[in-house]
Amino acid sequence: MANRFYFLIRYMPEDVDEGLLAGRCISILHGVLSSDQNDIDGGIGVVFPQWSCTSLGRSIAFVSDNQRHLEQLSQQHYFAVMKGDNLFDISHIQAVPSGLSEIRFKRNQGIAKCFAGEKRRRLARAKRRAEARGEVFNPKHGMSDREVSLFHKAVMTSKSTGQKYLLHIQRETVTGSSVSQYSQYGLATNIECMGTVPDLSPIIPFF
Repeated sequence: MANRFYFLIRYMPEDVDEGLLAGRCISILHGVLSSDQNDIDGGIGVVFPQWSCTSLGRSIAFVSDNQRHLEQLSQQHYFAVMKGDNLFDISHIQAVPSGLSEIRFKRNQGIAKCFAGEKRRRLARAKRRAEARGEVFNPKHGMSDREVSLFHKAVMTSKSTGQKYLLHIQRETVTGSSVSQYSQYGLATNIECMGTVPDLSPIIPFF
């Protein structure tokens, strides 16, 4: 397995919106990966070392086997401004210690379908389609509630529209070797991207 590296961002204020700051950090990664002005082509995963049953935690880390790509990411203007204002503490690039277990932070887009607003939109869409087919709309079919395991939300803002949207993130324990296959948000997905990251929680104390 190739050597992996990481850098850690701690949110310094006592009272912070962890979902909002996590979303802004992920947005920086997304912007870097989406830009044509750099040669970073993915392979950077997101870790929440202080994940708990109540929150994403007051830190976020980025992991990659390409140290230079992490250096480019860590030098982004937003991070420099937040560090200069003493809002972020940003570590140097460090090697991931050996012996850490693998975990997966996954964006589960299916979770949004469980909420009332999304259900209304799905029902309206299903009704339109049924009427277009000349069928009687029966909302009981295929609309059962789902049980959803623990998740937390990162708040994102679309650069093109300015609209806010949510990343619903779940943590999974993984057996086996590491997989460097992430979305442009640095997360795994339900199907295509099965990327794993080292569990940094044993070396990142709560504070």
